[in-house]
Amino acid sequence: MKPNYTILPEYAPLYPSLPYVYKDYEKISIYAKGNPDIMKTFLPAEFELAGDIFEVFVLQNHHIEGLDNYSEGGLIIPCRYKGKKGAVMAFEYVNSDDALCAGREIWGYPKKLGEITFVKEGTKIIGEVKRKGKKVINVSLEKKEKEIEIPNLFPRLQVKRMPGVETEAADLNLIIQNEFYEVTTKEEWLGKATLEWEESDQDPLSLLEPIEVLGGKYVRGGFTLDHGKVIDRLPLTETSLRGACKDEK
Repeated sequence: MKPNYTILPEYAPLYPSLPYVYKDYEKISIYAKGNPDIMKTFLPAEFELAGDIFEVFVLQNHHIEGLDNYSEGGLIIPCRYKGKKGAVMAFEYVNSDDALCAGREIWGYPKKLGEITFVKEGTKIIGEVKRKGKKVINVSLEKKEKEIEIPNLFPRLQVKRMPGVETEAADLNLIIQNEFYEVTTKEEWLGKATLEWEESDQDPLSLLEPIEVLGGKYVRGGFTLDHGKVIDRLPLTETSLRGACKDEK
């Protein structure tokens, strides 16, 4: 096997090179209105809040070319960076190490390991994310005729940082734009949703306390993940590792 010197370890890389083709996945997305002041605290210091509707999702993959099948869940918040509107993956949980490291190392997604549950019984689906004994995401979706406001939460805008080796200054500090390509939809419907989360100091999603759960969407389909785009290179300062204080912007 020809070694890939950008992915460690060189003699047996943890994950393969891009692209990754997601042939078949199922996902439930719950949309809720939140408190803008709390939503802002979950954004990177460089980003501005671009709306008061957030998405909580749980996803199960059935067939991927490039990675082992894995499941995930997370929180997505609409944001803006220097006039460019998109959404940031504020929290994200996966249940495999190759998906974890590929997401963090390539695009800067804030992935953590978690226990993911995706149970589908007809047109009712339950999704859960559990981490370190806490059920940080607990959602359900039931198919109903329902009109809901679904925001456009693409492209993904992420801050990709690497902690410094010699000082607290980051060794890498980038603003990334990432898209989904070759998107296909096999099935899609809207429904009535519930959203709950357990308090956790390490994963404080529960601080959002949604003002109103609007509803949710089920999708079964596919997409391709490939290289993203660097839209800004930030200074390698000590504050960049910890996140600049919003009051200093």
